[in-house]
Amino acid sequence: MTIRLIAARSRNGVIGRDGDMPWHLPEDLKYFKRTTMGHPMIMGRRTFDSMGALPGRRSIVITRQPDWHADGVEVASSLDHALALVGDDDVFVVGGAQIYAQALPFADEILLTEIDREVEGDTFFLELAADRWLESSRDQQSGFAWVTYERAVPRATLVLGDRVGRQAGQKIGSSVAVLHDGRLLVTRREDNSLWCLPGGGIDPGETFAEAAAREALEETGIQVEVESVLAVYTDPDVVVRSRDGAKLTQTYGVCFRARLISGTPGLSDEVTEVAWVDADEASRLPFIPLHRKLVRAAFDPADAPTLFV
Repeated sequence: MTIRLIAARSRNGVIGRDGDMPWHLPEDLKYFKRTTMGHPMIMGRRTFDSMGALPGRRSIVITRQPDWHADGVEVASSLDHALALVGDDDVFVVGGAQIYAQALPFADEILLTEIDREVEGDTFFLELAADRWLESSRDQQSGFAWVTYERAVPRATLVLGDRVGRQAGQKIGSSVAVLHDGRLLVTRREDNSLWCLPGGGIDPGETFAEAAAREALEETGIQVEVESVLAVYTDPDVVVRSRDGAKLTQTYGVCFRARLISGTPGLSDEVTEVAWVDADEASRLPFIPLHRKLVRAAFDPADAPTLFV
């Protein structure tokens, strides 16, 4: 999944006025159409109200109103829910300002139409930190430019395809499914911005179970006791591309059921968010592909057969 923000802004940062764009640029509208065609688009409800459902693209609308619906639209309760609906497809975030702000930490690219004039408005685009976003291309037009910005430190990304693991190195990993009062501990990874179960690579001299317990402690600060094997997993059709793009890795892992002994989950260098979720809440989070079946299986009875993925 590549997450792209696409917007048009004036020299003074304006992106809207009274719920609409305070300019009319036919060439930019054509650019938006050809760029987003065939891809899902995530937007807030007010943005949807201004543009409607566009042909040839999935429209995923984020709204806090659970009963809201519209023809040809998928409804999400949050940005995470919208990303979960997207799956592994490349996606465009198309507004408005609050949705841009929520998506910016997870975006890979920003496609900006930079309009060479100041205009009055009531909605503004985000300030882009120069040390986090680098201009990678600029296509100058008459009175505006199409500009692409990329993350200074890329996310680790997925490569999908039939047996792409044949081109990859191997990583032996261990993860842990910690259930407490019917809720599962999940973490958002700093390197790829997706949710997963606590876990990581096995150090020399460790068992799978020891590595799982150590990773839970290092990543979230909790102590757990491993109880049983939940799953043995890998996927030769999904590999991870490192942040520098130089390395492809297929993960082979064991996931354990575990119980909480002590501690309150917190953050670390590898983890930017933690949450206890029930099965319904978990279904609305974007998980790394390898852990999607593990998360569903974690809510099965403790005596359920070991899952082989």
